[in-house]
Amino acid sequence: MREYSAPLTVDLPNSGNLTDDAVTNGVDHPEEVCLSKRTADGWADITAAEFLAEVQAVARGLMAAGVGEGDRVALLSKTRYEWTLFDYAIWFAGAVTVPIYETSSTEQIAWILSDSEATAAIVETPQHADRVAEVQNEIGRLRHVWAIEDAAVETLTSLGS
Repeated sequence: MREYSAPLTVDLPNSGNLTDDAVTNGVDHPEEVCLSKRTADGWADITAAEFLAEVQAVARGLMAAGVGEGDRVALLSKTRYEWTLFDYAIWFAGAVTVPIYETSSTEQIAWILSDSEATAAIVETPQHADRVAEVQNEIGRLRHVWAIEDAAVETLTSLGS
């Protein structure tokens, strides 16, 4: 077997991470619309400052619930605003996101939760929460399950305050 390599053509930064963009945009461009979310009345714009504040509030809630640095947090949801919000909040808390397809079977969910040693799960619907509950006894480290459609954002924001 032959190995080929080439020198880097760009300088890699020594510091920084993906959360820096949310902070930079929230501070430097606070009024810029960066996302939209579906509401009962249609689509609502989210500014960079609003997104940053909401991410920080949810991250504080995760930490208040005991999610710590390096912990794995499962995220079982279709693509939506809250998926992005929770993904960033998990990073802000120093944890690692474990994505799970919303169409995954109960057996697949159990395997992913167990294999990743997830300590918490954020799911989209009460039905997803029920599927996690079916296997929760098999998952030794899973301590929390929050459902987006059952006010997970509000619950964690309140817990973090």
